[in-house]
Amino acid sequence: MMKFGILGLGNHAKSRVMPAIAKAGHEISAIYSRKIEKAREEGSKYSSRAYDSLEGFMKSGIDAVYIASPNFLHYEQAKQSLLNGKHVLLEKQMTLRNDHASELVRLAADKGLALAVGFHLRFHPAIGQVRKMIQDGRLGELTYISGMWAGYSSRNYDNPDNKWWMEDDQAGGGSVMGTGVHVMDTINYIAGEAPQSVSCFKIPRGAVIDTTEQVGIQYPSVVASAVSSRRIRNSENSLVVCGTGGTVTVRGMFSTDVNSKLLLGAEPIEQYSGLNMYEEEVKAFNDMARGHSSVIATGSDGELVVRMVNAASAAEKEGRSVKL
Repeated sequence: MMKFGILGLGNHAKSRVMPAIAKAGHEISAIYSRKIEKAREEGSKYSSRAYDSLEGFMKSGIDAVYIASPNFLHYEQAKQSLLNGKHVLLEKQMTLRNDHASELVRLAADKGLALAVGFHLRFHPAIGQVRKMIQDGRLGELTYISGMWAGYSSRNYDNPDNKWWMEDDQAGGGSVMGTGVHVMDTINYIAGEAPQSVSCFKIPRGAVIDTTEQVGIQYPSVVASAVSSRRIRNSENSLVVCGTGGTVTVRGMFSTDVNSKLLLGAEPIEQYSGLNMYEEEVKAFNDMARGHSSVIATGSDGELVVRMVNAASAAEKEGRSVKL
């Protein structure tokens, strides 16, 4: 059993990951918030100690820190956690700057600590099946991959806890940070090779905080497209993988829940529902911390997505593809 400390009490942490930590058989020992009453209120559900001091939080006897704070706080909080000897499960976007992501990866390696990023879709059961189909040659040589995670946002940005999402230097992006990074990591995982360059189109043009963004990705032998949006209703949010031997589609792939259908061509071959991806993520993080193999996204995987997001932003501004 691992003793977790929690940094960041947004809806994602409270409704998905913290319950998953408990269900996976681990302990939420400490919760930090600048508002101590908020930490106490949430901590009462898990018999956790509340802290409004990071120093006290780090000395509380925890083994690992789950960080779900606003994007601009990730680097400093993850760095302090690693320096204090804690394994780190860090929500996306890992960091806003490339060099900060690289530093965290190096620091974790130097300290012999686990550093993972919360790309929960790696635990979607369709992903394993699609990868096996590729490995077995059922799709022939891969040619093209596309993914889209879109919705219509009704987020209340007047809420002080959400205002950072509309600050360029704090969020670092709009829909791409909310959902697009998940699509990019999924495509990287499926492609099985490092991307070489990216291109980008977004709405509004030239804005850091996009409402819709399309990132084109060039791999050595595959091209891909990752789309995210806050301005689309009733999106199917599918993954499509095309090869010389066939095409596979996962309808409803990109979501916080598993409720998806796998098709080979037009023929449905599998239906998925019910799995808690966050619980599987926590189990995999525990495996990683114990030195076992795991499919969880590593710090290096997270760093790659940071570089892709920043390269895409530069590509959109400059009107050209940018090498990674």
